[in-house]
Amino acid sequence: MLGTPGFIRNPDNYDAQETLDALGANSGNLMFQFATTTLIDAPITHIGRTETPYSDVAAVQATKAMIFPAANHLRAGADWTGLNNYLEGMNKPLMILGLGAQSPKIGGTAESISELRADAHVMRMIDILRERAKFVSVRGPYTQTVCHELGLEDVHVLGCPSAMINPDPALGRGMQARLRLAVEKSDPPRIAVTAAAPFEIREDAPKRDLEQKLFSWLAGGDAGTEGLYVQQSGGLDAMRAANGHWYEMNRNARASISNIMAPDMVPLDVWAFMARGGRFYTSANQWRDDMRDVDVCIGTRLHGNMAAIAAGTPGIIIAHDSRTGELGQTMHLPSLSLADAMSANSLQEALARVQFDGVAFDTWRAEAAKSYIAAFAKMQIPLAPHVHALAAPVPTP
Repeated sequence: MLGTPGFIRNPDNYDAQETLDALGANSGNLMFQFATTTLIDAPITHIGRTETPYSDVAAVQATKAMIFPAANHLRAGADWTGLNNYLEGMNKPLMILGLGAQSPKIGGTAESISELRADAHVMRMIDILRERAKFVSVRGPYTQTVCHELGLEDVHVLGCPSAMINPDPALGRGMQARLRLAVEKSDPPRIAVTAAAPFEIREDAPKRDLEQKLFSWLAGGDAGTEGLYVQQSGGLDAMRAANGHWYEMNRNARASISNIMAPDMVPLDVWAFMARGGRFYTSANQWRDDMRDVDVCIGTRLHGNMAAIAAGTPGIIIAHDSRTGELGQTMHLPSLSLADAMSANSLQEALARVQFDGVAFDTWRAEAAKSYIAAFAKMQIPLAPHVHALAAPVPTP
């Protein structure tokens, strides 16, 4: 399997930049690498910077298949030379899980597909998958359309494997009940915000305004209700801002991030909060465990919300591009529109506007589990018992 087991092994052995490199510059990768690992009931050799080296060809040749928990790898402008060489050179059957195509708009654009078709790295990857892949699952209908347009026909819309982490077959119904309790609480709910990368939204007014509103809901309460600010990407300074090492940033970086997140707060108060509530995870298990202690999780980052859902906590996605849009739609996730979030006068007013059907989520997850079971059975790779349990019909209450 390409990637980590869902954690950085011996994290103290790596400096901040090495950690980011091992995470593919985004800690969200941990969540679906962990999910893919927990799907399988068989020994796994993990290939990556902190695991079995890419150069250990013998270790790979002793395995049955190469499983690739993919991300938004169908995007223009990325250099996939090394990855493509590796996938092609291993001479193993490939299973691709969660492949996504990137577009700045929900639903994608024809221009984005044209850019992908003109990108040599993307087209070479498509050729490799068409030749070697025994199974390709994609995030949603937009990525399915992109794959068809680029010549990869046999793909299955299954969202992200991270939906399979929690073993409760009635997970959706439980989240719906917890969401209702959060709306009705007499005290402000304790939340986690799945934060946008600050420098990526600095010049994007709608996303920046949303982030500032979420941060005000997060840090505006007293010490008993304030929650967690979870950062996944954005480079070294964003990582330091969230993991308690803000003092390692230079003065300009600190001032910029503080102004992006909370222009009306005293910077000292921003960093005092971040020292208490900031998080940048190197373990999916720890991430999931921390999400059990909040009432809801909310924000624009898909895998941050999937960490909450893995814990049984409502993870509310605010879709802003093709990736989050198609995943939220495919998996029937709790969702809140940008307009509804921005027009809400309070956090609980926003939560009352969340669209979510717990039964639809549970039904979709059962069907997805059946698809995973069928695909892995063809490769004679056993799946974990909880995946089989999820595929069983859920009694109607």
